[in-house]
Amino acid sequence: MCAQTSAASRNKPKPVSNEELLNFREILGKYLYHWPLYILLLIICGGAGFVYSKLVKPGYEVKASIVLTDDRDNKTSHKDVLDQLEVTDAPQVVENEIQILKSRNLISRVVYDLKLYINYSRESKLVKKEDLYKKSPVEFELINGQLIGDHKFEVVIKDTSTFLLKGAFDKAKLFHFSNTLSNSFGTWKLNPTKDIKDYIGSTINITVSDPNAVANGFQGAISVTLLDKQASTIELSYTDQLPQRGKDVVNDVIYRYNEENMNAKNLLTQNTLDFIDKRLASLKGELSTAENDVQSYRSSRGINDISKQSDSYLQNTQVNDREMQDVDIQLSTVQAIESYVNSPGRSSVPSTAGITDQGLSSLVQKLVDLQQERERMLANTPESNPIFDPINSQIKAARSAIKENIASTKSTLLAKKRQLQSYGNKAQTQIRDVPKQEQELVSLMRAQQLKETLYTYLQQKREEVALSYASTQIDARTVDTAYVVPPKGSKKMIPLAAGLALGLFIPTGLILGRHTFRNRISTNKDITRAVSIPILSELTFEKSKNPIVVHDRGKFALAEEFRTLRTKLHYLHEKTDKGRVTLLTSSIATEGKSFVATNLAVALAASGRKTIILEMDLRKPRVTAVLDIQKDHVGISNYLIGEATETRIIQKSELYPNLDVMGSGTIDTNPSELLEQESTTKLFEWLREHYDDIIVDTPPVSIVTDAIILSRLVDVTLYVVRQGYTPKTILPFMKNLEEEQHFPKLNIVFNGIEKGRYGYSGYTSYGYGDYIESKEARKKYSRGIFSDFFKRF
Repeated sequence: MCAQTSAASRNKPKPVSNEELLNFREILGKYLYHWPLYILLLIICGGAGFVYSKLVKPGYEVKASIVLTDDRDNKTSHKDVLDQLEVTDAPQVVENEIQILKSRNLISRVVYDLKLYINYSRESKLVKKEDLYKKSPVEFELINGQLIGDHKFEVVIKDTSTFLLKGAFDKAKLFHFSNTLSNSFGTWKLNPTKDIKDYIGSTINITVSDPNAVANGFQGAISVTLLDKQASTIELSYTDQLPQRGKDVVNDVIYRYNEENMNAKNLLTQNTLDFIDKRLASLKGELSTAENDVQSYRSSRGINDISKQSDSYLQNTQVNDREMQDVDIQLSTVQAIESYVNSPGRSSVPSTAGITDQGLSSLVQKLVDLQQERERMLANTPESNPIFDPINSQIKAARSAIKENIASTKSTLLAKKRQLQSYGNKAQTQIRDVPKQEQELVSLMRAQQLKETLYTYLQQKREEVALSYASTQIDARTVDTAYVVPPKGSKKMIPLAAGLALGLFIPTGLILGRHTFRNRISTNKDITRAVSIPILSELTFEKSKNPIVVHDRGKFALAEEFRTLRTKLHYLHEKTDKGRVTLLTSSIATEGKSFVATNLAVALAASGRKTIILEMDLRKPRVTAVLDIQKDHVGISNYLIGEATETRIIQKSELYPNLDVMGSGTIDTNPSELLEQESTTKLFEWLREHYDDIIVDTPPVSIVTDAIILSRLVDVTLYVVRQGYTPKTILPFMKNLEEEQHFPKLNIVFNGIEKGRYGYSGYTSYGYGDYIESKEARKKYSRGIFSDFFKRF
């Protein structure tokens, strides 16, 4: 039971953690912040896709299917003779038939049949280019020449007998229909069609292309696939903007394939008929001579009947002679087959008529089929192609097997012939006892009957082969003629869907690329993943003309964030009431360090604490300008060189009670050396005795060492990082500061947070609108997705 419970607990899906959910929200928010960019590009790209789907004609898919059949599986009586003579085709290899269907030779015939290398079109108001397939008012006829490349010209139909030709010659010329014209690609003419009257005044664009190039294009566009291996079903597929042209192409491919298949089968049968005809022509003369010899002998000697003894001898001799004749025929056929097998080149296909050994007949037919298949492959593929290796090996093996079979068959036939000759010699001895005249007549009649028997046999076989030739069937049966597949509604929406997808992809890519290549700190996780310095406060970005926002009611959120920072600083100083020194620095300029220092000082002073802010950025002072204090007053640099006392360099703020300011004073060329003097330490000791809080504004620490020099004199360090501005490359430097512990109680102030812009909104500024009485201020903090509209691009 415990084991089952444990297994169930392991298989139970883990709940999504709050951190993972927050990460997803931040990523999503980063992209949704730029929603106007998405809307704009969705409108542009989606509109472009919609217009494209309306202007561009869709492609219609045309399909047809055929089944390859095998005559051996469906024999009829008139085909038996071809099986006996072994001249029928072997079962097709489906893969070879697919290659033939896609062969360049066959596709080229289709291109010429349908004249697909000529395109007729015209421009209309509704369609930029209307294809005039089978609707053209003119027909291009090439009389002589070779088409290489594309040739374009325009024909303006003037009337039923004349037209204006543009583009074929240097200048437009007027010609009559059916006149022979000559230019760079040959001699040709234009013939009017039955639709000529409907196009008077129209401009017809004619493009005549290289038929070979067009055939290459159609060869790649037509798809031939095997649907069912068990049934040998092949599907042809082709896509065209004109459904009728697509159907014509597919149907003509099937027609040309069947025609080529029929021609190949008829060629095999015709070779057998030719062989029989030659033999019949020879036997006809021999039979006529034998008949004349018998008739002449009877007439000259007055012989009418043969004795019964002669009849018996003659009958036996005839039987023996017929068997001998059969053996001679078989030996002749075997020798013909042997000559065919030993012939290295192409020769007439030998007949296997009379061969009783079905194994030899099958081997001969197999060799014939393989050679025929090789000839068909040579029509489409060069002989050097490795695809011929398997079939060459099969031909070689068939030849070897036939030779072995012939040797065995010849040995058997020769032994039988010797036996028959022995019996014949014995019969001849018996016949000698017959009167000489009857003996001579028997010999003549025997020769006549032998010739007549063989002639009758060959006549019968010829009629059977001729019947098979007349009823030859193709091996491919059409299951479905070409038909147009109804276009799916989803396909019509593909351009629109592609446009909308592009409208989402482009802004996403732009935002992702900008964030990737900009390489700026965007969220607090960018900081916490690199360093362990705690983030003390996060300050919202606010537009303001007045840099002091603590007392600005319009900047309620940011003012509250500074008050929160003031409270946190109290605990960071461990609730010390007097002489607290806080140093502010940053990595680079313009991160808001002086802005944070002055507003923090004002917030501390507003709480009743006696506060002073030190403008220790002796190179580029900013505090006096922010607090509107006299800039040319003696300051810290004057004190450090002994020109002024502590009390003399202090300036009272007229705007903010409890706040004093020590300006930088005269700018020195070597401020770092001044800060290292003992007078600096004395100054801070004096300030600790007279003030509750001392805020020290220092220059960026990655640029100069002033802040590090002063770090020994302070209690707390606030390190300002600005969202979307501070580079991530500064993080290793911050990590080094943390590890070397240059600054006491180092904390980060994350400044300038723009709600939602980088997918991060910080932890503050939410719900402040509920505590604001001013309607304008409340509206500001209750802003929706339309705030900063143009900035969101």
